[in-house]
Amino acid sequence: MTLPKAKKRRTQAERRQRSLGAILDVATDILAREGYGRFSSSRVAGEAGLSRGALEHYFPKRLDLVAATCQHAMDQAVEETRQFSSRPELSEDPIGTFLAASEHFFFTPAYNAQIEVLIAARAEPDLAERVLPIIADARRRLDSIWIETLSASGHDHDKASRFVEMSHLLLRGMFVVETWLPYAMDRERVLADWRRIAPAAMSALREET
Repeated sequence: MTLPKAKKRRTQAERRQRSLGAILDVATDILAREGYGRFSSSRVAGEAGLSRGALEHYFPKRLDLVAATCQHAMDQAVEETRQFSSRPELSEDPIGTFLAASEHFFFTPAYNAQIEVLIAARAEPDLAERVLPIIADARRRLDSIWIETLSASGHDHDKASRFVEMSHLLLRGMFVVETWLPYAMDRERVLADWRRIAPAAMSALREET
């Protein structure tokens, strides 16, 4: 049976998208595991099972590959956050669900890769120009999902916004400690403590005037 042309085009586009997703998953893993300094198109091609030429068909320059990797990782993070925010348990424990989802994000390869790129971008203006808007846009989308979700569950909108900000600042700091600093941290204990005091902390926030 011959597929209609529109169906063929759609199938080809879907295959291309799956192939790109697999390549960018590999690139994300390499960035997170090895860091930006050891990241290369050749290494991504090798681990993805492609020739260098085949990879360059999609991403002619290393900068193109890094920017696409950031976009892919951030889009995945936003989609995972949307899935977390629609879970049935959200109605029973919205703050706990938010904190669990946030911990998941800040301790995944996607966030690690993002930080590696951001550090490199300080010294590479072309890289900064490409990736900073991607990351800033993803941050706005992620925060918006949780602010609106917590507001819909009955929390004051301004307090929810500030609580999301405080929680994410805490988790960013914990990521730095756990990833790079030379001393131990009991992440489970710290987050359990924050979960216990979080409802009271949000209630104690002063309302904006």
